[in-house]
Amino acid sequence: MKVLREGPVKITKATIDAAWRRRAPGQRLMIADAECRGLALVVNPTGMTWRFDYKPRGIDAATGKRFATQSVTIGTPESHSIDAARAAAGAMKGQAKAGTDLAGERKAKIAASAERRSRTLDRLAEDYAKALPKRPKLRGTGKLSPAHAAAELAHVKAAIADMKAGGKAVADIGASDLRALLRANAEQPGAARHRFGALSRFLDWCRDEGLIAVNPCTLIGKDRRPKAVPARQDYLKPAALAHLWKAAGEADKLEPVHRDYLRFLIAIPCRRTEAATLEWAHLDLDAREWTQPGALTKNGDPHRLHLHPLALDLLRARHEAAGQPKAGLVFPAPRSGEALTTFSKLKAALDAKAERAGWRFHDFRRSFATALGEAGFAEPVVDAVLNHRQAATRGGVLGVYQRAVRWPEQVAAMAAWGEILASAIEGKSPGAEKVVALSTGRRKAAGGAG
Repeated sequence: MKVLREGPVKITKATIDAAWRRRAPGQRLMIADAECRGLALVVNPTGMTWRFDYKPRGIDAATGKRFATQSVTIGTPESHSIDAARAAAGAMKGQAKAGTDLAGERKAKIAASAERRSRTLDRLAEDYAKALPKRPKLRGTGKLSPAHAAAELAHVKAAIADMKAGGKAVADIGASDLRALLRANAEQPGAARHRFGALSRFLDWCRDEGLIAVNPCTLIGKDRRPKAVPARQDYLKPAALAHLWKAAGEADKLEPVHRDYLRFLIAIPCRRTEAATLEWAHLDLDAREWTQPGALTKNGDPHRLHLHPLALDLLRARHEAAGQPKAGLVFPAPRSGEALTTFSKLKAALDAKAERAGWRFHDFRRSFATALGEAGFAEPVVDAVLNHRQAATRGGVLGVYQRAVRWPEQVAAMAAWGEILASAIEGKSPGAEKVVALSTGRRKAAGGAG
């Protein structure tokens, strides 16, 4: 661009108007002001600005010469009158004489502001997704399982969406945003606690990365933070489970895979996602065992389950119908072929047929534990079947050294559970059930001697 320099002259409004009329493509006109040394009017093809030029104080140690002239933009004739521009330039002149690097400071502020704006919650959540699997667990040892990491990230993103703060810089998140999160989940205390906790851990990571000085979640008083939801005590008796079993086979809008999946959840005390991700490679139908990889369990521990006849018959029928595959999902979604995720729709269809509501899939696990407890099985055995990590809550020597899984007793417990369900489905009276329990080292039958 061609640069024309004029002046110094006393710049007036008439000078500005005349200079604007002289603008031309590919040309920059610079008019120095005679009233304030260093101040100039810069006329570009599309606009005008006030500019202040100065030489930083000191000598460049590398060259032994004074530093090169630096320039700072003050504003435009629309934002600053002639007198205001001269006043601003005069103030800058004093700062420059005091040794302030005006241009350097301004560039640093602009860069810092740009960096601050780029650190939005949405962008940082993507970085957090990469860092999360490598972070240690808050309780216990080791790293988060893929399933736990995915759930944690989902809660973080849901919290950001509730606050409507995805494009907001993390440094600008304050108590008002967190109050918006709490209001959005006021009717869902469980979701509120999960999202607030996950967001707080995410902001802890931001603090650890030096992106913020303080986690803003600490600005919310403890009395305002979401409280823990009381643990559900609900469970279903065998007769109720048998009713749901039959309803699963008769419910409308359910594909065969859906019916088998629902019945499998009733038969085997696993979590719904564990059943949804079950693969043929995890099953040994001849040995009657399901081996769960640690990557697919909630606590990250590999787990083994004995398959009683009720579940085994269901799996063998599916295996035969599928062409006896060696790999792939046992319960693939009918359309996508991926793992089932439409849990709420499946439950709604089952509720409509069974004319029963108020239960959850997780209640099946409580039902198993309750029935086996009443049958005389020891709590550690039942917990082992449920894959609860007991060592985390045990103290002393027991917590450190007790690692027995008591597999024979687990097999007996699962066999007993299968008999309880089969009897209920067949309509037999509770007294006709023959439940095997392990107690004091001897096998006993719940209905009499075995």
